[in-house]
Amino acid sequence: MSHRDLEIDDVFAATSGTSQPSPLTEEMTVYLATLLNNNNSSTDARKGFLNAPSGSHLGVPAGYSYLFQLAGHDLVFSSLVPRSFDDIGGRSQNLRQEKLALETLFGGGPIVCPHAFDMNHADGTHQLRLGKFRPAGHMSDDRLAPAADLPRNRYNADSPGSDGPFTDVLIPDSRNDDNNILAQLTAFFHAVYNTLVAQSATTPMPGTQDPIPPHHRARVARLATARLYRRILRHDLLPRIMPADVLALFDSTPALAPLGRNAAETNDLFAYGIARMAHSMVRPEYMLNNGVGDHDLGEVDLRKIINHSSLHEPGMVPTPIDWKIDWNLFFTAPGAPLADNFNWAIRFGPHTADGMTLPTAGKPTKATYPAGTAMRDLVREKWIGLGRVQDLIQAAAAALTAQGIATPFDAATHYDRIANAGMATLEAAVRPGHKPPMSDANKAIITANLPLVTFLALEAQIDGSNGATYGPLGGLILGASFGPVFADDTPTRTDDHIALALEHAAYGTALIRDMPTLIAATEIT
Repeated sequence: MSHRDLEIDDVFAATSGTSQPSPLTEEMTVYLATLLNNNNSSTDARKGFLNAPSGSHLGVPAGYSYLFQLAGHDLVFSSLVPRSFDDIGGRSQNLRQEKLALETLFGGGPIVCPHAFDMNHADGTHQLRLGKFRPAGHMSDDRLAPAADLPRNRYNADSPGSDGPFTDVLIPDSRNDDNNILAQLTAFFHAVYNTLVAQSATTPMPGTQDPIPPHHRARVARLATARLYRRILRHDLLPRIMPADVLALFDSTPALAPLGRNAAETNDLFAYGIARMAHSMVRPEYMLNNGVGDHDLGEVDLRKIINHSSLHEPGMVPTPIDWKIDWNLFFTAPGAPLADNFNWAIRFGPHTADGMTLPTAGKPTKATYPAGTAMRDLVREKWIGLGRVQDLIQAAAAALTAQGIATPFDAATHYDRIANAGMATLEAAVRPGHKPPMSDANKAIITANLPLVTFLALEAQIDGSNGATYGPLGGLILGASFGPVFADDTPTRTDDHIALALEHAAYGTALIRDMPTLIAATEIT
């Protein structure tokens, strides 16, 4: 049996794991995916679905949806694709050794992942590789500064001695080249690390005039980058996407265990629930910049952004210079002046932007299935066997009650209230002529057995201020997954003190807590 991800015919033949299999049939799942693919809320970013500031809500600039994707890659890196669990037995393991430590950027470091690093520095300041842009409008071997693309390599399998397209991206986690915005954001964090590791050659050890030992520089620069990054996640990302009361709950109880699930199960809830539901944040189009040199790129369709990668269209990379992203169109501090064409993310909800229905955005499991992320996400959740949402709600309520904490929802009514109201609204919003036939009895089965990713999307729309944030259950899953960011950031170990001294030397003593400040302070060369 093939182990290829989502390319098998017996998708609904078995459900892995020990939880009760979902009663949703293949026909019901196709129906649900079709609703998600054809919800009007995804078709136009200008029709009231932008996640702009409103009242006390900070808004979600589009860059944070890609920062969240990078963090997701930093939280979960599965050893097996879900369908292969049944083929070879056992369970997938999360290969991330430490949560939110930027393993997605560094892998095992210069020794384990030398392809990701410039290894020419005998003094230990091994920088992460960066790739330069190519000229706009045509393929060329010319390379243009600045270096702000991912490093890429040519390989022609039919003729290894000759040049081919840039099929290989030289990073430890190829998922960070899933689309061109994420690729350039990953390259930006390469530049942050490179700033810190270069600074390590001249920064003395705290309390001394002795230089940081060469063999120590890459490690403490990596630690400094991760500490800065976790601070941004806590103070800049989470306040924009988590319900305020749930965020306050984790702040007051940093070691909160709110789900009644072990670490592996919590990883699954994040990877196949929260992270997948975040696909609804993605816009159908973006303004990457307001012109680079003589080139005015204009608004770029999501389909093109997804296909500009070594994986999907290696002939389109290295990235052309007119695609160089102006991060001031993607990140902003509250109250800062904005360009007219600033990119706000889409509100959370049960919808999928048109570009996310591309086969390259999520391979269909069969030729007759709806293409794209909605169907893929529903099928992956079925394979992983997350169990019933109702059981998770009850477990979360019991876990919080046992810790003397009030549950942020009424456990007895929460599922039914969200599912019934949400499904009625979802069906009513589907584009005319795009809803396949389904009996009332089968619709009732769908409503009573919603997959987690769908329930969370409906919950955000109903209990998250019309999709401004995740809802309460989504917030609990998010907080449990992002646990490390709530830890005290005060240095306790020697390496922590060195990392802080390094950050002070590179970025000043005022600790950076948001992306706009980091962007302004980081030079891209």
